[in-house]
Amino acid sequence: MYFKDFDKWNKVKKRVNQEERKINIRQGEIRWIAFGVNVGSEIDGKGETFTRPGLILHVIGSHLALVIPMSTKVKEIAGYIPFEWDKKITALCIHQIKIISQKRILSRKGRISEPRLEVIKKEVANFFALSKSVLKK
Repeated sequence: MYFKDFDKWNKVKKRVNQEERKINIRQGEIRWIAFGVNVGSEIDGKGETFTRPGLILHVIGSHLALVIPMSTKVKEIAGYIPFEWDKKITALCIHQIKIISQKRILSRKGRISEPRLEVIKKEVANFFALSKSVLKK
C-alpha cells in the first residue's frame, strides 16, 4: 500500500522553495519535476525527492510553467495520451495538467519537436473541450 509522506515532502518542499537558481526552460522540454505529495488521487512525485518527469507545455513569464505529468502506467481512458519517449511507451496525464512554480523544475531529460508539441496541444485542447461539454449537461 502506498503511503503519502506529507511530513517528508514538506521538508523537501521547503528546500525547493528556498533554492535560488536560475533555470532556462522552454516549451517542449521533458524535465524532472518535484511534484511532491498531493491530496487524494492527484498525481504525486516518486522517490526521496518526490519527482517524476513532466512535459513543459507552456512557459508563463519567468516564474511559472504549465506542465503535464508523465507516468509509466498507460491507461486506455480519457485523460491519458500514450507517449513514446526514450524508446518506451509512457503516458502524458493530461487530466493532471497543472501550473507550477519554475522552482519545482529540475534537470532536463530532453525535448520533443515543435510539430509533436503542437499535436499534444491539440489533444489537450480537445480533452478540455470534451470536459467542458460534459459540464454543460
